[in-house]
Amino acid sequence: MIQIKYQQQLNDFLLDVKFTMPEKGITVLFGPSGSGKTSVLNLIAGLVDDKSLQQADFTLNNKIIDDDKNKIKLRPWLRNVAYVFQDHRLFNHLTVKDNILFGFERRKSDLNPDDLIKEFSINDLLTHYPAQLSGGQKQRVAMVRALLSQPRLLILDEPLAALDYASKQQLLPYIEYIQKALNIPIVYVSHDIKEVLRLADYIVVMNKGKVIDEGDIADLCFTQPLLTQQEGASFILKGKVSKIVSDDKLVQIDCGESILIAAENMQLNQDVRILIHAKDVSLCLTPPQDSSILNCINVYIDELQTDKDGKLKVLAKLGEQKIVALISHRSAKLLEVKKGKVMYAQFKATAMIK
Repeated sequence: MIQIKYQQQLNDFLLDVKFTMPEKGITVLFGPSGSGKTSVLNLIAGLVDDKSLQQADFTLNNKIIDDDKNKIKLRPWLRNVAYVFQDHRLFNHLTVKDNILFGFERRKSDLNPDDLIKEFSINDLLTHYPAQLSGGQKQRVAMVRALLSQPRLLILDEPLAALDYASKQQLLPYIEYIQKALNIPIVYVSHDIKEVLRLADYIVVMNKGKVIDEGDIADLCFTQPLLTQQEGASFILKGKVSKIVSDDKLVQIDCGESILIAAENMQLNQDVRILIHAKDVSLCLTPPQDSSILNCINVYIDELQTDKDGKLKVLAKLGEQKIVALISHRSAKLLEVKKGKVMYAQFKATAMIK
């Protein structure tokens, strides 16, 4: 694990963060605007004035990057950290080809530029200038430029924030490619739960300059309302798209123990993570007849908890996956809900966030 610890006095508050991140995969910094996410990225990249920095401790691949006690602070170009900004920051006076080779020629990378040019589908753009590119094209070029510097860590600061929906969908597979094929850790900032669901291997939740929790996204959904847009307890089901029903604008998702129905906009055989809020789940003893609710799955009641609002939080299992329902105590009495009981959990296809 990579250890990161910083303390910096900002205009509005003291940024005081300490967290770990895996040496592989995508670590997402998640939190509301103004919580200090981009400030953390700038600290990792070394783009911060020493005068405001009170504590710093960052080691990457056994190389000390920041150590305030021993007065170590590597310059940005010595860190082997690549940064892709929200606004891409390409050199407007250079062609796409000259932009992507900028870091490559200085770093003396052993990567093959042609491979990444092909993988990111920018072959036809090499003679263009940034002003001639769309937003999604600019971000692809910025990613190739960053990767050709052969970094040991890649920073992506809300790379999809300025793009429309279609452009976001086109760019997501390229980010997934970086994660799977290039085997470098990625720090990714976002406050879009859909991006987080698709990309995150590990998540660090921030608020008001502090880390309030970190870990696997499936675990944090139970406890972090910030992560679930203040919707309270939620859960994630993992599965694979097994069938597309185009006529009904739906897809079937195989979760191992059951088949779920979700709204379309997925690809066949795509691995998916689906977020469902506990308040959108109801429990029943038998599958309902003639209902508009398409998902009704057999679950095993595992635990009962009373939440802070006095409602009953029912933790159930679908195989090894967790499901949560939020019901009244009266409903629990009428249905005789108890640990070990087999029941049916139902929720609408439209209540599922992909």
